[in-house]
Amino acid sequence: MALYVLKFGGTSVSNLARLEHVAQVVRQEILNGNRIVVVVSAMAGITDQLVGYSQALCPHEATQEHDVVASAGEQVTAGLLALALKKAGMKARSFLAWQIPIHTDSVSTNARILHISPDKINESISQGEIPVVAGFQGMDKNYILTTLGRGGSDTTAVALAVALKADRCDIYTDVDGVYTADPRLVPEARRQDTLSYNEMFEMAAAGAKVLQARSVEMAMKHGIKLRVLSSLTDSSKGTVIVDDEQTAKKGNITSIVHSLQEAKVTVRGLKNVPGIAAKLYTTMGQSNILIDMMTQSHTLDGACDMDGMISRSDIERFNETMMKFKDDLGFTELSINKNVAKVTIVGIGLRSNMDIPALICRTLADEGINIYMIYSSEIKMSLVINQLCLQPALTALHKAFKLDQYPKIEKEAA
Repeated sequence: MALYVLKFGGTSVSNLARLEHVAQVVRQEILNGNRIVVVVSAMAGITDQLVGYSQALCPHEATQEHDVVASAGEQVTAGLLALALKKAGMKARSFLAWQIPIHTDSVSTNARILHISPDKINESISQGEIPVVAGFQGMDKNYILTTLGRGGSDTTAVALAVALKADRCDIYTDVDGVYTADPRLVPEARRQDTLSYNEMFEMAAAGAKVLQARSVEMAMKHGIKLRVLSSLTDSSKGTVIVDDEQTAKKGNITSIVHSLQEAKVTVRGLKNVPGIAAKLYTTMGQSNILIDMMTQSHTLDGACDMDGMISRSDIERFNETMMKFKDDLGFTELSINKNVAKVTIVGIGLRSNMDIPALICRTLADEGINIYMIYSSEIKMSLVINQLCLQPALTALHKAFKLDQYPKIEKEAA
């Protein structure tokens, strides 16, 4: 008898009708002879509403009270789904993080799971119940409630799968898998049957909203099989996340991801001394601000300039922090450009094919699209462009790499 962890996102549980549909999805898994643990997000839009309330009263601060407010949505969903399962004739029990417990560090609004004690969940399963766990939340060593960052219910689900030694973790969303690009902007985008852990991690880190990056990292580390599929259809088709070796025969590029959640920051006239970059990173770290894609250049007058990307939600905090440490950093000018988009091309083929970066840049040049910043690694290349150019950039790149076409399956040599 297999043990599966099923995670349902906010759209899947957005109203009572969808909660009852989820109950039927779970019921079918039980009828198939499987043991099931369910993890739920808050109903769609609820977390944004709750965060809005707390931010209106106390902006720019990440505190335990923000976590108390933000985590309330998952508690409601867990209780409601347990009721829906009981209405459908099944035994169910809801669990909050402290009842399991799920142990985390003490970082407010962005905690990391340290350990999960599986005994209470195993006991519930042995009694014939379906445990319904509130995702996104944990408890630190001082019994203070914490939350795991946006998309944190994915990480709850994978962490539970690890603790329970589950056979698989299924992530149910409002789409039927992971696409080659956002189908709302690129109608030719197609669903992918498989992706490697590394590809999925880079996509999630670059802004794809299908899975939280931490959940993919944890699944890869512990060998948890992941499936992404839709709760809004009866189709069992989706995307399976597998080891790199199982995707070795796929095309060079698998996906194009975009993000409109970041801003380009430029700091001019910094002191041109060893350690200035470390000082800038340390200053930002003290305010829990992440700078991505940072580049440093030296000017003719002996100073240096730095460019980087930050989350748009951190803009006000970034400004306040930089002005607070202006004398220490010694910069002369600070500018922020919110009218940018980040486009990331992902594929294992980038490791060995140096023609790919040239094709990416040439494709955008042919469209008259200027590139502000470039960052590349073994399996991804990220570009910053004007956000008004986003759709033509995605369309042109998708076409250039023939992502609308299903890859040909090569026959094994006899």
